[in-house]
Amino acid sequence: MNIITANKLYELRKKSGLSQEELAERIGVSRQAVSKWERAEASPDTDNLIALANIYGVSLDDLINKEEVLEKEVLKDQPREDEIDDDDDDDDDDDDDDDRSRVIIGKGKIEVHDGDDHVEISHGKIVLNDGEEHLIIDPEKRSKRKVSAIIDSIMFLVATIAFLLLGFLGGFWSWGWLTYLLVIVISSAVKAIEKRKVKVFAYPIFCVFVFLFLGLAWPGVWHPTWIIFITIPIFYSLFD
Repeated sequence: MNIITANKLYELRKKSGLSQEELAERIGVSRQAVSKWERAEASPDTDNLIALANIYGVSLDDLINKEEVLEKEVLKDQPREDEIDDDDDDDDDDDDDDDRSRVIIGKGKIEVHDGDDHVEISHGKIVLNDGEEHLIIDPEKRSKRKVSAIIDSIMFLVATIAFLLLGFLGGFWSWGWLTYLLVIVISSAVKAIEKRKVKVFAYPIFCVFVFLFLGLAWPGVWHPTWIIFITIPIFYSLFD
C-alpha cells in the first residue's frame, strides 16, 4: 500500500471518531494490523477493504483510488492550526495513534512525524527532535567549522616552527612560548568577530600573553603588570 492510501485510511478513521483499537474490534483484526495499514507497511485484503468502506460510509473506489486529491493535502506547506489542535486533542484521548508515522512534503522542506519524534529537512538543514532534545545539523556550519579547524592547525604548526627557530637559532626559548599564546589569541579574536560576541575572545589568555611579553621585554615591570589579571572578572561582567 502506498503512503497516499495509508493517509486516506488515517484521515477517514479520525473523521469517524474511532481509535485504532475500536476499528480493529469492528473489523475483527488486531490493532497492530490497523496501525500497519496506516503506516503503509501492509495492505488490507479485499474483505477488510469492503468492511472499511462500509464503516466509513464511502465507496470502495473512493477508498483506494482518490489519490490525486490526497496528494494535494500532503503537499500543503503547513497544516492548518485547527488540524494541529485536533491532532493534539486526539493524542490526549487516544495514545494508540502515537505510533503512526506521517510524512508532510511542503515547499522547500520535508517533515517526518513518528509519535513524539520529528525530523525536518529544509534548505540544507536537518532538525531532529525526539520530544525532549533538539539537534540541528547544518552542513554549511559544519564545513565552516572544518575550515576553521584546518586554519587553527596550520597556525599552531607555524607557531611550532617559529618556536624552534627562535630557540635553536637565537636561543630565545622563553620568547618562543609566546607564539602559542599568540595563536590562541588571534584565533579567538577571529571567532569573536565572526560570531559578533566579545565574550568569545580568549581574554584570560590575552592577559597572560601581555604579562609575559612585558615581563620578558622589561624584567623590571613584573610586579606592576600582574594587575592586568584583575581585569579578567571585569571583562566578563561587562560582556557576559
